[in-house]
Amino acid sequence: MRSTDITRRSTWRQRAARWLDPTVARWDVSPPETPEPPPEERGPGPWPAICEQFALRILASAYQMGAHLEAVEADEQDPDRLERLYRIDHANTRIRRHAENLQVLLGRRVEDADPQTVPLVDVVRAAASAVEHYARIRVGHVVELAVVEFAADDVIRVLTELLDNATRFSPPTAPVTVSAFVTEDGGVLLRVEDAGVGLHPDHLTQLNALLSGRPANPVTLDPAAHLGLAVVAHLAVAQRLRVALTTRPAGGTTATVAVPGALLCEIPAPGPAAGAPAPPPAWPPAGHRTDPWSTPMATPHSGADTPTVRLATLDAPAGEPPPTTSPPTTGPPTTGLPRRVPESVRDRVPAPRPAADTGAGSPPEAWPDETAAFAAGVSDARTPTDGEGRQ
Repeated sequence: MRSTDITRRSTWRQRAARWLDPTVARWDVSPPETPEPPPEERGPGPWPAICEQFALRILASAYQMGAHLEAVEADEQDPDRLERLYRIDHANTRIRRHAENLQVLLGRRVEDADPQTVPLVDVVRAAASAVEHYARIRVGHVVELAVVEFAADDVIRVLTELLDNATRFSPPTAPVTVSAFVTEDGGVLLRVEDAGVGLHPDHLTQLNALLSGRPANPVTLDPAAHLGLAVVAHLAVAQRLRVALTTRPAGGTTATVAVPGALLCEIPAPGPAAGAPAPPPAWPPAGHRTDPWSTPMATPHSGADTPTVRLATLDAPAGEPPPTTSPPTTGPPTTGLPRRVPESVRDRVPAPRPAADTGAGSPPEAWPDETAAFAAGVSDARTPTDGEGRQ
């Protein structure tokens, strides 16, 4: 037997003898433990930075995959394979959403590359498109307002998580309805209604406390089981949204999001599309008289190789055709197409109209003569000729 084994065995026997003999003082041979600081005094440690880096890497991979999928979808002609690509693209959208939620839980601001004002109906559509069971979502009445650019993405994320919970915790065939109504204080109330099993009253109280930003103590809910609502709570506090859950009398749960009026605006008018040609200048151009019945314009509209077509007018003299073209004039070339310009007929003297053949427009003094002529004509018509009336 080796000497090291003998030493270990003797050491164990000595320790056992000390514990069994009451006359021998007992002591702890292990080093004293250092007391841990309270949670509020502990530093964040490296984990938030590590999680943020993982979230950014996942986002970068998701955006790269989305670009590849978009290129493949554009070239695909088979409907079955195209549907599979759409499903992969939708799963990639949910991956990107989870990575952004991780940044929200870390307290990081998820910046959008192109923030813009979004109408509420597009907010609902964007939120539904990021949910796995989007086909079951029904859009009800949505007020015609928009969310300002700095809060649009956060409102979309809040609505996305509520729609995701509603579709997951309701029957597979039951629809989920989302709507938006104007409130008395000028805000908007978003409603998400499902027909699921509902929530236990104790859990409902705890979840509403979490959504209000003041979680109740002690917390009896598992945070890992309510990640979506944790994201909603963070965003609600950041944008001053009021989110609440209530139980429906007919079964299921209603989630409401009160969006304050400071985050709302009118739907912006659509601007010109990017790359679209500029609209033509208003006619007539600057420097010309705006009265269409004024004298003809002195400045030509077209170049030397472009005839100028003049408008035909309704008041042109009878029997005189209106001029159609004018001689070529010198000037800066424009488009190479004939331009129509108005021509005034105010200074023209209209030709006298021919007298009417009927007596409708005759003066009153001509009526007796016309009546006599008419009677004479009727008498002549009734007088038989030499060949008429014979057998």
